[in-house]
Amino acid sequence: MDSYLSYCLNTRCLSSKTIKGYRDLFRQFRTVMPEITTTDQLTPAVIDDFYLRLRHRPKRVGSTIVEAGLQASTLRAYGAKLRAFFGWLCERGHLTTNPITKKSLPKAVHDDKRALTRAQIEKIFGAVTQHVHNFLLFKRDLAILHVLLFCGLRKNELVSLRVMDINLADKLLMVACRTSKSEYTRTLTMNPVTAAHLEEYLTERRKHHIDCEYLWVNVRGERFTEHGLLHWVKKLRVTSGVRFHLHQFRHSFACMLGRRNVSAVNARLLLGHANLQMTETYMRSLGFQDTGKNMSVLSFDDL
Repeated sequence: MDSYLSYCLNTRCLSSKTIKGYRDLFRQFRTVMPEITTTDQLTPAVIDDFYLRLRHRPKRVGSTIVEAGLQASTLRAYGAKLRAFFGWLCERGHLTTNPITKKSLPKAVHDDKRALTRAQIEKIFGAVTQHVHNFLLFKRDLAILHVLLFCGLRKNELVSLRVMDINLADKLLMVACRTSKSEYTRTLTMNPVTAAHLEEYLTERRKHHIDCEYLWVNVRGERFTEHGLLHWVKKLRVTSGVRFHLHQFRHSFACMLGRRNVSAVNARLLLGHANLQMTETYMRSLGFQDTGKNMSVLSFDDL
């Protein structure tokens, strides 16, 4: 397991967050299946038992013990990661056959709607405008919300943005490959409102003589980290009354692209997805009545 993680880090150059996900899953597999100690015990029946135990594993919610009830999509993600590890074991002669085939992965049905509604978006934006305690942070928060909604960035891509990644003259925002899960650089066209909010925020930064290379800063002028972003989301949930997570903005962005009739191929590139299937999953909140044009004219009317 350690050798595989070293291979993922040094040969495949996967991110430290991805490596942590693999490590946590392997630790969970060892915990749930303690009787499995050698590779020759890895069989399809063992994997089926692993899924079964995860589905019915007890957990504490308050003072009550309930079943974990993991979703099929989560089990499929676990299976895909284990399948990659077992495939690596096969390549190195530690296993003769992979106990997890692509066809045997749990089938995930994505029928829930993840995109935020217009009413939810308005409450979140309203919470920012109605609770102004610091003008710099107010301008930052408005700019962050616009970038999330109209550029569809992932959390790590958002906090890793640098000032040099913003081209206000051409209204372009660059997501560098070093920060993107897709591992390639993509350039997004900002709508005029998003560009205007970024310009106002950067102007306010200059008034405070902030020279941090990263785009988003805290009240002390230091880099706005993922930890700070987590605290920011928790606070915004309370003030807005909307229980949301940042990735829902990305789903909303995908749906707006669909309403503007952006092709699935172009949407995949804008979202930085590895395949069209993932892009289609993000657009599952769309209805038959949704049509559209292109990203450059996205607005609140698309929500």
